[in-house]
This record gives sequence, structure tokens and C-alpha cells, in this order.
Amino acid sequence: MSRTFLIKGKQNDLPVSQKMPSDPFEGLYGDGIIEPPYNLDWLVRLPEHSNMLGQCIEAMETNIDGFGFTLEPAFEFDEKNKEAESERKTLEHFFEFCNPELPYSQLRRRVRRDLEVLGNAYWEVIRDGKGDIVWLEHIEGHTMRLTALDTEYTPVDYIIRDDASNELQHYPSRKKFRRFVQIRDGLKVYFKEFGDTRLINSQTGRVEENEGDFTPATEIIHFKLYCPYSPYGVPRWIGNWLAVTGSRQAEEVNWEYFENNTIPPMALLVTGTQLDDKVVERIEDFINDEMKGRKSFNKMLIIEATSQGSLPGTNSGTPIVRFQHLSDAQQKDSLFDNYDRTNREKIRSSFRLPPIFVGLTSDYTRATARESREVAEEQVFQPERVDHDFVINRLLFPAMGVKYWKYKSLPPKVNDFDIMSGVLNTFSNCGLTVKELRDEISRLLNHPLTPIEEENNEWLNLPLSVYFAKLSKGEFDKLPEGLILKSISQLEEKLND
Repeated sequence: MSRTFLIKGKQNDLPVSQKMPSDPFEGLYGDGIIEPPYNLDWLVRLPEHSNMLGQCIEAMETNIDGFGFTLEPAFEFDEKNKEAESERKTLEHFFEFCNPELPYSQLRRRVRRDLEVLGNAYWEVIRDGKGDIVWLEHIEGHTMRLTALDTEYTPVDYIIRDDASNELQHYPSRKKFRRFVQIRDGLKVYFKEFGDTRLINSQTGRVEENEGDFTPATEIIHFKLYCPYSPYGVPRWIGNWLAVTGSRQAEEVNWEYFENNTIPPMALLVTGTQLDDKVVERIEDFINDEMKGRKSFNKMLIIEATSQGSLPGTNSGTPIVRFQHLSDAQQKDSLFDNYDRTNREKIRSSFRLPPIFVGLTSDYTRATARESREVAEEQVFQPERVDHDFVINRLLFPAMGVKYWKYKSLPPKVNDFDIMSGVLNTFSNCGLTVKELRDEISRLLNHPLTPIEEENNEWLNLPLSVYFAKLSKGEFDKLPEGLILKSISQLEEKLND
């Protein structure tokens, strides 16, 4: 026997499919292109539909990649080394103009956003005619796919600094490379993996023997959050994607309540009579047309009737009019509050972020806020900076021939005076020199201090406690004005200003 299932509701309330958005690479997988474990076009849109995912991604982006970087000596060398100074200026110029439209800070932040949303992020590395790296370009992660590894090995040189001579050494090896392919507006473009020196056709992805009538593929640096079963990365929150979509659906249910409210706060009931067909029709029209939306919350349903004589069980045909409150049947507050709150905690915990980083600060004190900041910095943000620095120092810098400097991402500035005071006293007691102290202060403040030539300024190499002792005896009469600090407390005050 066949059965018919009736779905009650508005006529235009048809069932909606939850199918993920279409994949522009559909039909191409298997032709050397590897399918990602999750639909990237679906993932990239989820932060727009979540009440917590966007805040977590913004927090990661700001606190990991939002404080800039510095160039540190890769090894000890003479500060007057002209080659090192020239290399530093070249690097500063590169990062200043590595993209014609975006600052380097935005390139980093966009990579972080893609990494947190998709688990994958990409930089295109562009070289000039001489083979020098001159340009970095961000490529949207959801438009990129990976190809399978080559079946054959390709000779490659790994460039590593020799600890004994501090010179860059080339170590020959072999590696299986892969290609990357992007589809946008129906066009397909191939890229090659960073470090692949072969000539590859950007239209076909094939290795070419000689230059011809085609555009050579440029190189790609692939950032990813490691996934053991796929060459793609996966976002760290993917285990809680049901919480992301569930909270969205719960909010839509609450929103539908305002749009389709059908319970008025009060009804005027009339008994002792019958309603004619016109009155019944008016009631139906009122519920369907007037009870929806926010403006309906103060409307009252009025039922009109006329006496039709005595009815069975009544003594009179006189209608009886009375008010009936319906507010108890109305929804008092949003539904699924506990469910949504739990989901937001699940999403935030997948990033291991304290509540203060996503704006939940109602129960924080200064002490707990400081502790949360320190834990997040140590356990979450700094390890991610180290991973990013590794890519720059082990991939990009060797390919640029950088010898004297290494790249280091900066943490947030230390602007807590109590912490700074404790650091300065510790430095003073452990025998740091004035010069070493200046270097540490510059690092803590993320701000370069005015350089001082060591020539004729022997006091720079004195331990801090000795410096203050000699200074109190007036032994440094010829110190430049503004550099004379008579005590740790005065140094603290100057730094605090």
C-alpha cells in the first residue's frame, strides 16, 4: 500500500537541499588532479554563516601575523661589514615592494586567513629574467588544486648554511615534484612547486624541453595544516563543522519566528453564536497576512459575530464576548540558547583560544586577562610564527642568496610596566652589559633604539650594575645628553614614557 506524506506549512515552504556548492573542478579529478578531502568552495563560505568562526580566524590572523617582523643576524659578524649592511638594505627593499598592490603585512594576513579557513594557503613566487625573486602574490586557496607527484625524480640543490664557514653550500639531491592548478572564470592555469627548475607549460602543465610559444609556469609555496591522509591540509576546526552549521540553523529558526509569528498576544472571543463564512475567511486572511513579522506582536485578533438565536445547551441567543490572553503560548526568548553556547565553545576550543580573544570578557580581571594572553602566546601564536619563519628562512632566503640575516616574526609589544620592571632588574643582576640590555629592550618593545657607535664609548660594554656605579661617581662626564641614566628606576621611567 502506498503512503502519502503530508508536510504542513506554508505553500511556498518547500524542502531545501543541504547539498554543498558545486566544485569548479568537478569532472577533472582523476585526470592527474587530486580531489581535496572537503569541498573548498563550501569551506570558504562558512565563516560568513557562523557566529563564532569569523572571530576565531580574526584572532589568529591578528595575533600571529599582525605584529610585523625583524631581520636578525644569522651569525656573529662585524657590525661594519658592508656586505651584510648591503644585504640588509636589499631585503628591506624587497619586503617593502614585494607586491605592487598589497603591503607585505597583507600578504601574510591573507595567507593566515586561508590557512585557518581552508587548511591551505598559497604564495606565487615570481622571478625576473635573471632568475632573481622580485615578487610575491597571494592566490586564493579555494581556487587551487594539487596534482599527483611526478613518477620520476628530479635533480635539486638544497642550499644550507655551513656552520664552520658561514657560507651557503649547495647539496645535490633528488625530489618528486608536483604541479598546482587554478581554475577561475573557466580558465585553467598550472604552476610548479617552489624550487622546481624545469621549464613547465602553464597551459598544459607539461614539462617542455625548450622555450616556445607558451607562458612558463611560475612557482608556488604551499602552506598547509598537516593532514596525514591527504596532500592537502585541513582546517583545525573541521571536527566541529556540525557545530558551525548547527548554530546557523538554530539562528535561522529564531529568525523565522519573527518573520512568521502566528500567535497574537490576545484574542477577543465571542460565544453564544455562530460565525458566518465571511468572518471565518477574514480570520484566515488575518492570520496569513497580518500576523507575520515584527510589527504583528501588538496586534489583536477581533472576532465578530451576530446572534443566531438559541443554540443547543444555551439559554439565550445573546453572544458572550471575552478576552483570551495568548502570551503564554508565545516564545519568550530565543530557542536553543544552550545548544548555541555549547557550539560556540566547541569552535573556539578547536583554535585553543581563551575567551578574551573573541570578545567574551565579562568575567575577566587584569590578572586573568594577562594569564590568558601569556598562555595563548606560548601555546598557540608563537609556534605558528616559528613555522612561518621556517618557510622564509629555509625556502625563500636561500633562493635569494641571503647569507647574513634571518627572518623573525615579532610578538606583541610588552607594554606592561610591572613585567618590564622585573625584566630590567633581572638583567641588571645577571651581568648584562649596557649594549646587550639595549638589544633586549629593542626586542621587547619591537622598536629599534638609536644606534650608538662603540668607538670611544667603552661604557657600552660595561655590566649594567658597573655602569650605574661609575655613573653615580661622575666618571662619564662626556656622555651624550639624553643617554645618561642614573638608575634602573630612571631607565624604567624613560621606557614607560
